[in-house]
Parts: sequence; C-alpha cells; structure tokens
Amino acid sequence: MKLLKSLAAGAVIAMLGAGVASAQTALKIGHGHSDKHSFHLAMEKFSEILEQKAPGAFTVTIFPQAQLGSEREMQEQLTTGTLEVTITGVLAIFEPKITLLELPYLFRDREHIKKGQSSEAVEQLVAGLPAKGVRLVGFLENGFRNITNNTRPINTPEDVKGLKIRTPENLAQVETFNALGASPTPMAFSELYAALRQGVVDGQENPLQNIYDGKLFEVQKYLALTGHIYNSAYVLVSESFYQGLKPEERTAIEEALKEATDWQFDYIAQLDKELLEALKKEGMEVTEPDTEQFRAATAPAYDAFYAKFGDDARNFVKAIEGL
Repeated sequence: MKLLKSLAAGAVIAMLGAGVASAQTALKIGHGHSDKHSFHLAMEKFSEILEQKAPGAFTVTIFPQAQLGSEREMQEQLTTGTLEVTITGVLAIFEPKITLLELPYLFRDREHIKKGQSSEAVEQLVAGLPAKGVRLVGFLENGFRNITNNTRPINTPEDVKGLKIRTPENLAQVETFNALGASPTPMAFSELYAALRQGVVDGQENPLQNIYDGKLFEVQKYLALTGHIYNSAYVLVSESFYQGLKPEERTAIEEALKEATDWQFDYIAQLDKELLEALKKEGMEVTEPDTEQFRAATAPAYDAFYAKFGDDARNFVKAIEGL
C-alpha cells in the first residue's frame, strides 16, 4: 500500500512538472493599424519565426486597429506590465530626442537608413528607455512621409502655407510644418479619418501604406510626393517582461524580431510602387514637387532642435550624416 501511495504521489508530481515545463508565456502585441498593414504582417512573421526558435515557449496574440488603446496608451501599458510588445511612432513620449531620427531629409537613401538604425549614435539615444519601463528591440519601416489635402495640389513649399495639417505627437513633424508655414495639428492616427471627413483639418502627412491602409483616399483629394521625413516605427517591449525572460528566450525574441523587421523593410520598398498606382486608381491627384525646394524650406526645423537639445542634437546629426 505504501508503495502504491508513493507511486501515485510520484505520478502527480511528474504531471505537475510536465505542466510547468509545457506552460507557455503569453506575449501580447498591440498596434494601431489593420490586419493587412505591413506592421501586422511583420508581427505574424515574427510569431512564426519565434515558434521555430523557441518551440512551445510563447503564445503570441496580435491585437490590431488600436483594440488595446491608442499608441500612447499601449506604451503606458508596457510600463505597467499589462502589455508585452507594441509598435509605436510616438516614442518621443519617453525619449524626446528620438525625434532627431525624423528630421526632414536626414537620410540619403535606404542603405543610409539601415546604417543609422544600427549606429552607436542611435544606441546612445535610446539607452535611457529601460529605466522608464520600455526597451527598443527593433525598427519597422513606416516609410517616407507625403502630404495629402483637400484644398489644392502641392507643387512648391508655398502651396503648404496656411493649411491645417494633422501630424503625430512628434516634434519633428510639428517643426517641419511650422517651417513650411502650415498649422500643424497633432492628433492620434485613430482619430484622423473622422477629422479629415469632418474638415477639422485640411490634410495630413503619412507614408503611402498608412494613406492606403487607413482609406484616407476616401476623404482626401490631393497627394504630394514630398518624402519630407523618413519615418520608422519602433518595436517596444515591456522592460519588466523582458527582465523576466530567460537569456535564451530573450535571444529567441530578438533574433525573430530582426528577421521579421528585415523582411518588412524589403517588403515596403516594393509595396510603395504598388500603393502609388492603387491610390491613383482610387482617384487621388498626385504631384511630384521638387524635393530640393522642400529641403531648403524645412531647414529651420533643425534650428528648433538645436535650440531645444543643444550640442546633443548637433552631434547626433553630424554622426548620422557622417555614416
């Protein structure tokens, strides 16, 4: 009888042990775009790759279309540990100097962008984030930002003057449109479609994938290919979640993210060509302004950053331009 009891107890312990061993870590990812957006596709690819690298270790659930809140709200959820990962364009909430990456016409080409993202200058820029409860673990391409509006075609910087333009809550976009003589109006992307439809703002500026994915062509007539800012989206992980992972789990997540974000970077390069044709078919009137005129007109935005951040900003710009 004692032997039977002992065997039974051992079986229970073994089953409990197996349950612990097979327990999966929940990994929720929140973002503000549709499930057809490249951010969502990249996170699906991340989930697939992570399962290959750490079989059975994580249960990944992706929440698109701001189901978990605005970009700001999801970032705050990272700090409380109620969300594990988010994709955001408003990281300046935690690190104002991150907007230096979005100064107008800072990057020469896509190769230069990649060098910048992996540079020591950027590593130093985000080094203080973990102390604030979040960690930058990857870049996604939002793309080159272009201007749309309902008032007039844009061919020169003069055509932007006086327009009320929605921008993200980012200093770079705000100062860029101040320099162009527009009236920048920060608001969440989730509020943008209604604001355009109701005429609260005249226009907005976004990469082509956001213009198309957000169906902004339904409420905007003119598209100007200004490419005034190269815009990354930032993949953030909750620092408390990150610190709770085993070293091999961290490595699996980081490697899977690197592969997924590299895939998305190449995907967008091809997608932009298709999106431009699709937007034309939807009835948008497209202009291709002289970007050198816009480069000159937006130069005062740099002065605003130099005034705000001093030599830190000057040294950062110099480091990026020197890559």
